[in-house]
Amino acid sequence: MDFDEFKQYVEENSGAKSIFFSKMTAYMKYMVESEENKIYLTESQIEAEVKKNWNASLQNMYNKVKGKVKVKKTDAHIVKVEKWIAQMSELEVLDNFIESIDNLEFD
Repeated sequence: MDFDEFKQYVEENSGAKSIFFSKMTAYMKYMVESEENKIYLTESQIEAEVKKNWNASLQNMYNKVKGKVKVKKTDAHIVKVEKWIAQMSELEVLDNFIESIDNLEFD
């Protein structure tokens, strides 16, 4: 499973993306509006930052799972994907990811 397939799987099978986008967007807007901080971003720049952080979070999770999935070069692509999904299920990757997003707080 490559990163794009992994990303699509996570986005289709969990509500983490909407929670993350909501929390991160609110935080970025707070930072822009705060008098204490010197961050000036447009709406499109905020969106880009949120997407960048989402992708970085997924890449981090992908790298952690990748080391635990045992696939052979000779495995058919569908077999590799099934092994990935089975390993993610065993590790409760989606549940843990959603829980970490739910508990995510910005200072």
